[in-house]
Amino acid sequence: MKPSEKKKPGAFNKTEFIIMALGNIIGSGIFLASGLVIGTAGAWAPLAYLAGGIIMSMEAAFMIEMTIAQPAAGAFKAHAQEVFGNWWGFVVGWMFWTSGVLGMAGEVTACAIFARLWLPKAPLWLLSLAFSVLITAINFNDLKGLSKIELGLSLAKLAALSLFILAGLAVAAGMPLGQATENFAPFIALFGAPAAGAAGLFTSMLLVLFAYTGTGIIGLAATETAHPAQVVPPAVKTVTISVTALYALAVFFIIALLPAGAPDPAVSPFVQAFSLFGIPHAADVLNFVLLTAALSALNSQVYSSSRMLFSLAKDHQAPRLAAYQNRRGVPVAAVGISGAVLLIAVMLSYLLPEKIFVYSISASGFLALVNWLSVSATHYFFRRRLLKAAPDKLKYRAPAYPYLSWICFGAILAVLVAAPLNPDQLPGLYSGGILLLAIGIAYFIRPGAKTQ
Repeated sequence: MKPSEKKKPGAFNKTEFIIMALGNIIGSGIFLASGLVIGTAGAWAPLAYLAGGIIMSMEAAFMIEMTIAQPAAGAFKAHAQEVFGNWWGFVVGWMFWTSGVLGMAGEVTACAIFARLWLPKAPLWLLSLAFSVLITAINFNDLKGLSKIELGLSLAKLAALSLFILAGLAVAAGMPLGQATENFAPFIALFGAPAAGAAGLFTSMLLVLFAYTGTGIIGLAATETAHPAQVVPPAVKTVTISVTALYALAVFFIIALLPAGAPDPAVSPFVQAFSLFGIPHAADVLNFVLLTAALSALNSQVYSSSRMLFSLAKDHQAPRLAAYQNRRGVPVAAVGISGAVLLIAVMLSYLLPEKIFVYSISASGFLALVNWLSVSATHYFFRRRLLKAAPDKLKYRAPAYPYLSWICFGAILAVLVAAPLNPDQLPGLYSGGILLLAIGIAYFIRPGAKTQ
């Protein structure tokens, strides 16, 4: 290896990058919220997750093109700021951070829900508080320590999804496995009346895309990855294809295995399905795996949110304290601030114990999708500008430019327009809209606003 090719201190390699990306994407959006999606979309749910994966793949391609061409702390936030100005860069950065904190609140609530299988009398807010403190403490590790912790957590949830799909295939092939029997009636009925329930597909897409919105870490982690032009594109391809396939197949078998009227939205549909297999203590074992999966997603979201807050502070768009790093390069102040705000968000589980999960993921999903709209629009103008100024910087190019940028933009906009058709999502959408408005106004009234 030539000296110029040596790995930067603390940088991710390809495996570590994939682990961090999978850790941020795969979480309660599939393991818990899939029950809500199935309840809304019915037999359309696997197709909804497939469509969501395609949208996620487009957005990820735009992000890595811009990050490789122009690496910057804050990634897509920095690119949006360059294209659309300081105000929109401020909005995108704080919107991502706010969405991350709300997503963290959803994940930590999911952790508490999983833990209540064994501690049914424990208050939801107390369990959420305990998990919040644990994960915040873990994120004070440097990148090497963080990736090692994430490796174990990510492997557990990948194993859970893979084993569930294999069990579903075994049952579909006629292998006796406890009380589980294949039931393809919902899919047969769908082919008989293809338009029936189509509205449920569109109204469920906000929850579906929430399961994919952890892709923001791709841009942020790419700036801390060695040789990103060679490493990141194939790694992202592996991540997006794997996640989409696992989600769509897992949801297909949940519908095929669970009896009519299931799943129960208060319990993970995976736990309900595994309980049919007749494996001793299967529900407990799987619940533990799902708990580690939610912890993994929570862990990665603390990482990505704190890095965005650090980027905002470096651009003088957040308190200067958040720009402080320790000797190992960890933005400890940003981690601490993100963890402290998470604790405040978690207290909502004391006030709204039955609704906090769907409210937080709806608000987080709304803000995350507005950010995806920004990524798509930014990519269109970013590529056009770079082709004129420095085309040699485009080491990786997202396909089908410029059409794919606007197809992705239109698809995400359609999801946001359809989301209010699901009444359970309205409080989250309202709160997400109010937060977006507040962030936009805050730019003009924050300390130092007149100097920028």
